[in-house]
Amino acid sequence: MSGNNGVPGLTVVAKASMILDAFAGNRIAMSLSELARATGLPSSTVHRIARELVAWGGLERTDRGDYAVGIRLWEIAARSRRSYGLRETAMPFLQGLFDLTRQHVQLAVLDGTDALLVEKISAARAVETVGRVGGRLPLHASAVGKALLASAPAGVQSRVLAHPLPAYTPHTLTSPRVLRRELAETRRRGFALATEEMSLGAVSCAALVPGPSQEVVAAVSVVLPAGDGPGRKWSTAVLAAAFGIARALAQQRPVAAISARLTGSSAPGSPRERTGAPPRG
Repeated sequence: MSGNNGVPGLTVVAKASMILDAFAGNRIAMSLSELARATGLPSSTVHRIARELVAWGGLERTDRGDYAVGIRLWEIAARSRRSYGLRETAMPFLQGLFDLTRQHVQLAVLDGTDALLVEKISAARAVETVGRVGGRLPLHASAVGKALLASAPAGVQSRVLAHPLPAYTPHTLTSPRVLRRELAETRRRGFALATEEMSLGAVSCAALVPGPSQEVVAAVSVVLPAGDGPGRKWSTAVLAAAFGIARALAQQRPVAAISARLTGSSAPGSPRERTGAPPRG
C-alpha cells in the first residue's frame, strides 16, 4: 500500500517507520517540523501519519504539543520473541550480581550489528555510562558487545570488521586485526572485557547466556569504575550469573500469556469478573 503524499515508492508503513525511527538517541519529544526535517517527509504527510499514530497509541502528545513515543509501543515490544520471558527469568540473577557490585548490571541481545540493552539495574551513584534500556551499544567497544560479537555468525563479524570502527575514547579498539585477536581471547577465556573503551573511567566484564540448545540468547555484564580495579576481577560472578540465567531458561515452564487489552466486559468489577466467567476469545 503506497501513500499518496508526493513521496513515490514509499508505503504508508515505511513512512510510519521513518517517523518512529526519528526518536533515536536522546530524542524524547519532537515537534512536527523537527519530525519533518528528521524524516525528509513533507510536513503534511508527517502530520497525517503522526495523528493516526497518536490515535493508535504509538505516539502521544506532550503538554507543549510535541510528539513523543507512546506507551502502546512498549506494550507491543513486551511481546517480542527475543525478550519475552528472558527479562523475568534473568532478573533474580541480575539482582544478585547488582547486590555484589552496587554498580551497573546489564542484559543485552544481539540485534543486527548492535548490542540492544533489554534490562539494566543501576545504583544512584554508579559510574557514569552511556547505555540505557532500549538503547544500543557498539559490538566492538563494549564488553557486552564483544561477548555477543565473539559468538556471532561469521556474516555478522565480517560486516562489523569490514567497516571503520569508531573511537569513543582513546582506548577504543579501532584496528580490525587487534579486535579479531580480542574476540579470539574472549572465546578462549569465556568472558569479554572493555577497559575505558566506551566511557572514560568505566570498565566492564560480560559473559554469554546460552539457550537450551546452546544458541546464544543474550549477554550479561557489569560496568564499574576503573579505579575499583580491572573488570576481570568480577568475571567469576558474571559467569555465575550467566550460568544461572541459562539454567533457569532451560528449566523454564511455559510463560503465561500477557493479558489482553481490557474491555468494558472484562474490566475489574464487571459482571464477567464478579461471576468468575472466563473471558471469550
